[in-house]
Amino acid sequence: MKRLALAAGDWYVDRGVAVLVHCQDAAAFVGEVGYTELAAHPEALDQLRADMRLDGWHDEKQLEHFLTHLGDGATAMLFRCTVCGAHLAYADAS
Repeated sequence: MKRLALAAGDWYVDRGVAVLVHCQDAAAFVGEVGYTELAAHPEALDQLRADMRLDGWHDEKQLEHFLTHLGDGATAMLFRCTVCGAHLAYADAS
């Protein structure tokens, strides 16, 4: 297994699989989720919202519309840190 030197919050996609990094290690993939499931993990939802803002989603109404409609076509991927147990999320909103 190849080890990656990535910082917390980094992610990469390899062969179509997204990998999130937390506590300097790859997080475990939990599954694809819609908004309802994601909202059960507010730290992951907040992290996803912040990441999307950094990626250029500056219109709050559009951002919230996208997030609240996850599961209606687009989905998020939920991950869990294997070190500290924090939940993280990724959604391809390009």
